[in-house]
Amino acid sequence: MTAFTADSTHKAPLSGARKRAARMSDAFDLSLPPSKALITSAIPRGMRRASSQKAFLRALREDPAVLGLRYDGYGNLLRVAAVVAWAADWKTMCSRPTIAKVVEETGLAKATVKRWIRWLREHGWLGVVEQGSTVRFRKGTSAGLDDDGLGNRAALWVICIPRNIAPTSTGYTSSDQAQHASEPSSLSLPRRDKEDPTRTREAPRRTRRSPRISPPWGLHQSPRNKRDRLAACERLRQESGVLRRMTAWYLRWLLRAFLLAGWTPADVLHALDVRADGSAWTYTWASVDELRHIPGWMRNRLAAWMGGDGQVLPSRSQRVAAATREVEELRRRRAEEHGRRLAQRVDSGGEDGPAARARALLVATSPSFAAALQRTRLLRRSAH
Repeated sequence: MTAFTADSTHKAPLSGARKRAARMSDAFDLSLPPSKALITSAIPRGMRRASSQKAFLRALREDPAVLGLRYDGYGNLLRVAAVVAWAADWKTMCSRPTIAKVVEETGLAKATVKRWIRWLREHGWLGVVEQGSTVRFRKGTSAGLDDDGLGNRAALWVICIPRNIAPTSTGYTSSDQAQHASEPSSLSLPRRDKEDPTRTREAPRRTRRSPRISPPWGLHQSPRNKRDRLAACERLRQESGVLRRMTAWYLRWLLRAFLLAGWTPADVLHALDVRADGSAWTYTWASVDELRHIPGWMRNRLAAWMGGDGQVLPSRSQRVAAATREVEELRRRRAEEHGRRLAQRVDSGGEDGPAARARALLVATSPSFAAALQRTRLLRRSAH
């Protein structure tokens, strides 16, 4: 018979019921708020819980990996992160916004929101305190047969920042860490409101005396300087629901080569619908929400108006103006030729009589005829 001592490491095997109980004990009570230990265990390695929403967003904007993203990706990431951050609880820094809520607030596609949420989790900016779950797949519900009364639950995240970033003073103390550093004074930061203890309240900023964008720009007017180009892009945003998804400043950067070439807002709208050879673009989407990347869609369509050497082709208004000038020049040449031939016929009729009177009348009423008659006389004199 084998004797077991008090320090023996051997334990009796667990029964099936005890195994299920042990697995269920790993999950916390969903009806209660998460504990401090659970939140701490969800923080990724090398990160710590953010002291405030502003500290989280400030650290995210200054991260080298974020700054290396493309312009549109950088903007989409910050928009998603801002919705998640401002939905966080002030004491626990835990946030539970649904994907539908983030899509509604940001205006982005559902797949885009999920992609950037996954990016934040993989890079440690979000720690998963509770996975999203439904009644059917939640533990203890017997595959949905037992309703626990909690319904569908969104994922619970804790917002985190790298440990090497010093915490900033926000007027309160977090539950799991003390605040030791104060926010450095900076003229670029708004002045804190000392009367209201709410940490998100700030003194109202002064309004600009003059608007940053010029008054409404003409649809068929070509911009001349940088300020005019910004006003022209704002007019484009007013005319197009697709371009309204981007700011006027980003549009000015995107359309810089075309606006410098003398294009008008009407020319840009025409180029987005018609190719340079006159064929119309076909639309494969029913609404703007189906466009995955609007700047890429614009570049693809405007590329049809670029030459092989990378130069911008003449716009529709420029082509119409050039054709009008050619017609006017041809009309002027025909008028001069007609006057020259008429002067030759009148001059051959002698100095007296009806021909002379008709010639004198034409000289008095038509400057082009007088000039043509003078040239004809000079040519004859040089020939003699």
